[in-house]
Amino acid sequence: MIAILTTDEILRQMLCLETARGNFDKETPENATVWLLDLDNPPRTLPPSKESLVIGFSRTLTVHPRADMVLPLPYPTEVLQQILADCHAKGRDATEIRHVQGAALIDGKKIGLSPAEEHIFKLLLEKRGQTVSENELIAALSGSRASTNVLQVHIYRLRRKLAAVSTVTVRAVRGIGYRMY
Repeated sequence: MIAILTTDEILRQMLCLETARGNFDKETPENATVWLLDLDNPPRTLPPSKESLVIGFSRTLTVHPRADMVLPLPYPTEVLQQILADCHAKGRDATEIRHVQGAALIDGKKIGLSPAEEHIFKLLLEKRGQTVSENELIAALSGSRASTNVLQVHIYRLRRKLAAVSTVTVRAVRGIGYRMY
């Protein structure tokens, strides 16, 4: 589930201990759903980009185009453990759904979202299991030409992306709005 990508042997050992402490499986980068990437000492060649959550580690950087989130070095152990636990869906009854910048993370699988889909997804996720009114969803699309038809197109695209990797659905509640299950 987790791949460690660094040339710094000390950081590699620390991250190996963290993964062992959390009972997380180590995988090759091609098969991993989470990459722990050292942004200061990356491997000479990185595997091709894939739909994995990338957690970067750096002493100086706060953002990086390859990383979904960046933790400072030294990293806060409890924060890393919480992030890894959130990503680890193995053995859980409910589907693990999270929002990361520009994407949805469902059972460790990253799904890229357009900005409009991201706004809709965040709102539906915050109120998961509850009906979100159409007006509230249209308001979340502020800055665009939001209308009922535009909302329906974005919901359609979001549904297709979610259905491709999970059983998470967005259903219409006739005359009211939408609900994420």
